[in-house]
Amino acid sequence: METATPSFRQNEFELRTEEQVEKLVGDIGRVIRNAEPARRAGLKELAETLLHQEIVTIAEEAGAAEMTAPRTRSNPLAAGILLAALGLGLAIIVPFVGLTLAAVGVILVTWGVVISWSKT
Repeated sequence: METATPSFRQNEFELRTEEQVEKLVGDIGRVIRNAEPARRAGLKELAETLLHQEIVTIAEEAGAAEMTAPRTRSNPLAAGILLAALGLGLAIIVPFVGLTLAAVGVILVTWGVVISWSKT
């Protein structure tokens, strides 16, 4: 019996929220209908714009909360392998640039291996 209570409260809260939203939309509709006919289109557009901006703000707040998750370190192993292979290929055409990229790639691979071994 106790497990039904939170579900009942949640459903009751959802119903109250839906009723409140319906009431507010009804109030906005009445205000627009009671306005001068020449201003109704502008008021309707204003209401839509304000509602859209509010929804976007809510979505941004939810996105910001998700984005504040703790960051994990990335492993440079894959980038190092790619740079080393690219550097060795370029070493045939442009030796200085190719060997430099290959050296950076080897450093990244070494760093990635060290990070991988230290996690275990």
